[in-house]
Amino acid sequence: MINNSGIGRYIQGLLKGFKNSNFKIYLILNKNFLTGNEWLNNFEIIHSDVKIYSIKEQIVLPFLIPKCDLFFSPHFNIPFFKIRAKKRVATIHDVYHLAFAKDFSFLERWYAKFFIKQTLKKSSKVITVSNFSKIEILKYFKKYEEKLNVIHNGVDLNFFNFIEDEILINKTSDKLNLPGKYFLFVGNLKKHKNLQNVIRSFEILEKEFNDINLVIVGNNKNMNNPIDIEKFLLKDKILWLENISDNELKVIYQKSIALVFPSFYEGFGYPAIEAFAMKTTAIVSNFASLPEICGNGAIYVNPFDISNIYEVMKKILTDENIKKILLAASDVKLKNFNIEKCIDKHLNLFEEILNES
Repeated sequence: MINNSGIGRYIQGLLKGFKNSNFKIYLILNKNFLTGNEWLNNFEIIHSDVKIYSIKEQIVLPFLIPKCDLFFSPHFNIPFFKIRAKKRVATIHDVYHLAFAKDFSFLERWYAKFFIKQTLKKSSKVITVSNFSKIEILKYFKKYEEKLNVIHNGVDLNFFNFIEDEILINKTSDKLNLPGKYFLFVGNLKKHKNLQNVIRSFEILEKEFNDINLVIVGNNKNMNNPIDIEKFLLKDKILWLENISDNELKVIYQKSIALVFPSFYEGFGYPAIEAFAMKTTAIVSNFASLPEICGNGAIYVNPFDISNIYEVMKKILTDENIKKILLAASDVKLKNFNIEKCIDKHLNLFEEILNES
């Protein structure tokens, strides 16, 4: 999970702060992930190569988890059986599997509902990443409100910041074959991310402005219900990039005209905040958590309305003044999402749980 898109961002951000805490931390992960992530050796590593969401995961976790004061699960795939931790805490990022139940098989829906409920039931406290997600959780599990704690995600503002080095920008652009002018989509390619409507809106816009392009940064592998991206790649104006490093992603954000992120459902929405950090205009959905997270720092669209997405993309392309206004507002909003605040709130909650009788 540490390499997954949103949850991976969350885990890596927290761990880089946790390594400097007063806790002795054991980390359960596949040792293959240590390659390129040598900083993880700051933790006591417990190797596991079991597949997440599997029956085997449930069998082996109670044996892998050592005797400890607190077990933290960054997702709802918690161990169902008794473990040697005195207390538990977990994070539920969203209830997408329940809100969009029709997109999943019966078994997938059952697993999500069962384990989200078990997470709420077995944990001393449960973290969620937005007020939107808290409300969504309570739609399905009303009795656990007192356990829920909203802690917004954060980004590392020492890393995600404006790049002044033009040589680095040009070198990265050449390596990735980035076009001169482009809108940007960042995210996995599951249907609810709504890339299909981004592409349709871009196709309308490109007929008026034939010098613009669309860059897609996202992974289509091992996705439930992904869109068929291949059928869109015949157009020479659409560039799809996978397996991009964070250093490369920074350049991609910064060079873009704007991020276009009209997702139907987000528990938080990392790309919008990363765009803010890279001084990039964000066009986002007026649905789910995004208005809460972005405030007046982004411009909003109806994710179902292709003509609305197109009109807003055109406005950003032709109106420099609105971009300046949005970027000034996003700078203010960004201060709420420093990863240090997120880390401190997690550690404070852990201390609170441990101090409870």
